[in-house]
Amino acid sequence: MGMRWRSVIGGLSGLAAAVIWAVCLAIYQPYMEPSPAAEFVGNNTYWPRDIRQLAILLAFGGVVLIFRADLRAVLAAAVGAVIWVGADLALDRAGVSGGAAAVWLAVGGAVAFAGMVFAARTVATPEPGPAHFLTTVFAVAAAVTVLITTPWDEPVTDAADVRVENGLSLLKVVLIVMLAAVTVGLLPLDRLLWALPFAALAALAAWPATAAYGWLGALGLVLLPSAAAAAVTATGDVPPLRLLAITGACALALIPAYLLLYFIGSAVGAAMTSLAGNPAIDSADTDLSLATVALLLGLLFATISRAFLASAPPSPSSSPSSSPADSAADSAADSFPAPDEAR
Repeated sequence: MGMRWRSVIGGLSGLAAAVIWAVCLAIYQPYMEPSPAAEFVGNNTYWPRDIRQLAILLAFGGVVLIFRADLRAVLAAAVGAVIWVGADLALDRAGVSGGAAAVWLAVGGAVAFAGMVFAARTVATPEPGPAHFLTTVFAVAAAVTVLITTPWDEPVTDAADVRVENGLSLLKVVLIVMLAAVTVGLLPLDRLLWALPFAALAALAAWPATAAYGWLGALGLVLLPSAAAAAVTATGDVPPLRLLAITGACALALIPAYLLLYFIGSAVGAAMTSLAGNPAIDSADTDLSLATVALLLGLLFATISRAFLASAPPSPSSSPSSSPADSAADSAADSFPAPDEAR
């Protein structure tokens, strides 16, 4: 019974992902895609691609949640997500568009998610997977989703563009809420209160990260993802001072990491634009793949926090056979019953 609500959230995540992916591919992508003769294609032009790929990540998260981060289930779902991304780029290249296409794509997305669940169920075992890494990735992805914007200058006055802005806002809210729900589902409920201050800090940082410039905007960009990652670590058996050290280390790591992720994300984004057969972003701007940045940044933060936890002295509540990293970073996986108990 305790796992049933997690399965429900996982299923809803997959359905929401299918609808969001379909709408962005068939409705918003054709609207945003410039003509081949366009003189200038600016950054953020291909925001529908970022939404689509984050939606696929959400579907992957739904499978992870349903199977409690079981290792083989995670691997099966990851293969399905990679195939889905490939199909997404192929359909983008084919130029699918229209309301009817969106409906059929949503059905296809739901079938793809069901296939991922079936494949995961077929191979699932009681072997735990990298719960801490996955949970941190989903938390950071929820934070990075806030940063997706259109290429237009503010304020937007054209009626059609306003509708697109409103649609983007709605899609972002749904993605953020569902990614946060998947994150919460992977965490131990009895320690969620420890995560609230860091989640609130991430929410507070969202405003300067998206609406301010200068040092205030830079501070928001640093605190938004690092606080989201710290919220995950806070639910483990971590002393407050060490938790603050982990948060500070993640924030400091962003200084060099942002530059590296900028180049990697831009290279991946440009490659995806080419594979989809879309006009390239002008050399004066960047074709940054925010979904790629979210994935890599989540893995980086999880690695940093796990390294800190592994070097910590054992806490009195830790069992002799468990390392501090296992007791704190993988507390989400440890809180789940065995697969046979939950099915």
